[in-house]
Amino acid sequence: MEYISFGSGSSGNSAYLIHENFGILLDAGLSFRTTKRFFSNYGLTLSCLQAILLTHDHTDHSKSVGAISEAFQVPVYATAAVHDSVAVNHHICKKVPAAQRKEFEKGDCFKLGPFRITVIHVPHDSADNNGFCIETEDKCVVLLTDIGHFTDEMAPFIERATHLIVEANYDPEMLRVGPYPARLKHRITSPKGHSANTETADFVAKHANPSLLKQVWLCHLSAENNLPELARRIVSESLSEKGFNTKVDTLPRREPTPLFEL
Repeated sequence: MEYISFGSGSSGNSAYLIHENFGILLDAGLSFRTTKRFFSNYGLTLSCLQAILLTHDHTDHSKSVGAISEAFQVPVYATAAVHDSVAVNHHICKKVPAAQRKEFEKGDCFKLGPFRITVIHVPHDSADNNGFCIETEDKCVVLLTDIGHFTDEMAPFIERATHLIVEANYDPEMLRVGPYPARLKHRITSPKGHSANTETADFVAKHANPSLLKQVWLCHLSAENNLPELARRIVSESLSEKGFNTKVDTLPRREPTPLFEL
């Protein structure tokens, strides 16, 4: 299995997971042109793209979903609420063709090629928001982003993760003294906002399995209210204190990562 992040943050979120020549796009928040360019630059072929999984309807996760789906006849999997919201979002010019609209509900488990997908509800101030547990015979990749608060439902998926992509959006003190207006600060820290570094560190350290978890990628870091090294250090130290020997990295906001072999 291989994984690449094309971008992670408010400027656009999208990642690609491929196994046995079956590729799935996790969110489509970059422009269609940028997505095509990144595929070309990294020697990837869009002909291997078999599905798009949408976490939620905010434009930084869904900007080009309709354009990609239409151009390459790729099915888009999301909840009905997310599909309906994308369909009326005036920031998304191309809509998902009706024939490519596939629906799931939280808790659903289904197969896509070599992948077994389980849908995990994630609280956020969107029409709906879900993470994914994506499994093959020996790998378990868990994606959780835009987390208003961690829930008991997430715990068993983090426990069996071999690779975890999880939001660490802000540092509480940086947010407190930063320039954001009070209304926006309240939204970020609300139970349907985003997760702080410390919240992510504590929850992952409490529930992950030290014998299974090989890699943590911290995603959706705020440009104004966080620092990559700060987020990485807080999560790394929390895991180390619990006996983990897990690699922790942050995903760049605007640049693609290398193609990781999982």
